[in-house]
Amino acid sequence: MNGRWVVCAAVGVLCGYLSGYVIGHTRTNYAVVVHDGRASLFGSGPAAAAVVAALIAVAVVLVLGRFRARYLVAVAAGLAGLATVVAIAAMQSAGTWSQDWVLGSIGAGLLAAVAVSRPEGQVWFVAGSVIAVLYGARIDASAAVMRRYADYAPSGTVPDLPESWPLLVAAVIALLAAGFVIGRERIEPVTDHRAVVVGAAIPMVVGALILVVGRLPGKPSVTVAVLAVVAAVAASWWLPRADGAFTLTMLAVAAVIAVDPSVAFGPDRVGVSIQVGVLLLGALVATVARSAGMPATGTWGPVAGIGLLALVASTGLAPASATLTEAAYRFVLPAVIGSAVGSCLPVAPTTVLGLSVFPVVALLVENSRVGTEFGWTAYLPDTYEIARNPTAATIAATVVITGCAALMLLLRRVSPVRTSVG
Repeated sequence: MNGRWVVCAAVGVLCGYLSGYVIGHTRTNYAVVVHDGRASLFGSGPAAAAVVAALIAVAVVLVLGRFRARYLVAVAAGLAGLATVVAIAAMQSAGTWSQDWVLGSIGAGLLAAVAVSRPEGQVWFVAGSVIAVLYGARIDASAAVMRRYADYAPSGTVPDLPESWPLLVAAVIALLAAGFVIGRERIEPVTDHRAVVVGAAIPMVVGALILVVGRLPGKPSVTVAVLAVVAAVAASWWLPRADGAFTLTMLAVAAVIAVDPSVAFGPDRVGVSIQVGVLLLGALVATVARSAGMPATGTWGPVAGIGLLALVASTGLAPASATLTEAAYRFVLPAVIGSAVGSCLPVAPTTVLGLSVFPVVALLVENSRVGTEFGWTAYLPDTYEIARNPTAATIAATVVITGCAALMLLLRRVSPVRTSVG
């Protein structure tokens, strides 16, 4: 590890978290489908924001690589994205402008682009964005200071961002430090056309699904989940082996997030800090092991990570497993996600960006989570409650994750060792 690695990691995790925070706070519209007397919901707001942000980031990365721009240009783009997000939040806080999710998504896309343009930052971008998906709402709730009754009603917008001003300052410092340390280095172009196609195609397919999902019969979340699995499997088989392994890993991560009963409720501020720390520690250990050239990380690391994800998901099937499920999702899951992702990266930046929509969409899959209430009832105590997911959903997630591990083994046997990094 050196100074370059440190600044790239800082930029990655901070920009990943802030971009995920903005996407997660996009106002949600629901597609409602009534089937057999039962209504199904699919929240399209955050997913649409994730799609726009991914496409913007892919375009920026391709342009920077095409002209082999210096990293200083990427830093400038990141600062512009940060300024856009802060400006939107400030105007909303003042009550002078309603949320413009498109501009917020553009800002998030610029932050994502600068985070993944260096290979060293990719692991930390994914880690930061997953932290925003899994723990952003509870971090927000633990940091916010309620001043009046109406503040307890969730708004689903970005004005809460000023509460995280230390992160904003840290992001500015990290970007400036990166510009100083590696600003003169060139950004390498993406040379594999398959990574470019997948990086742009996955967000566009998800965006198309969002537009039509309200008109489809049955459960929208099931439709999206099935098509996402098919698309990810096809992409993993077509991509170079490293990118394919990362695709299967992100599909497995999305599957376990979709049935995670701990997203809405969880431990207090100290507990959330432990979860975040465990996830980052898992990513750090896997990254160091991979950098050291340990054989197990390159061959069996991703397979082991996906296998552990399947084990975590299967805890929801054990009888009377509330305590077991709580421990698995509270502490084991973040460590496994961090180590699984760290063992697969770096790959082509466009692949990372295209797959970044998976965790966001996974949160929208319908399950038995308790809905958010308004008024004083929206203030949740610092307790951890297990909202058991339907058995069918847990079985489906476990099967999908196990299938990802099997496909990973198959890819190792039939694909030559190739990479599309750069």
